[in-house]
Amino acid sequence: MKITVKLAFHERAALRLLNWLARENARLLRADPDLPNLYESGVVYRREDDETWCDVLHLLAQGHEDCDGLAAARAGELLARGHAALGPGDGGFERAHSRRLTSIPAEVMLTTRSPEGEPGLYHCVVRYVVDGTEFRDDPSARLGMHGGRIDPEVRRRVAARTGTRVWRTA
Repeated sequence: MKITVKLAFHERAALRLLNWLARENARLLRADPDLPNLYESGVVYRREDDETWCDVLHLLAQGHEDCDGLAAARAGELLARGHAALGPGDGGFERAHSRRLTSIPAEVMLTTRSPEGEPGLYHCVVRYVVDGTEFRDDPSARLGMHGGRIDPEVRRRVAARTGTRVWRTA
């Protein structure tokens, strides 16, 4: 299903929607623990001409997203999977694994190079907290240079759930 929402851009409103999407992604990931984590999925960064935000199922089906969708997916998996969403190079990895955290507080945040109050280019990253220490993760930077692809079996399973018949590749 495709739902189109047109909004006048407002940072706080955009963040509320992206963080709602992150929570929805967390719900989907909890419901299907066999779905891969973002960094193991083969999904790649791809810039969009039109802003289209999709849930983690559609992200996996299409195989690419830009910063907003990638950040909402990453925040969702930290919320849903806790320490299991962190790898050895991630901030807070050792502490989260030693405590076996089942959920890590995470949210999408916007960064910009534009002067305050002026339109400009925004970028979405993830902020998360392990034992009171804040970490940031930039899924776009981590996925923008890799040419990996999603495992065909995972793609078939996700396609069946999303109604996607045609696979798009990067």
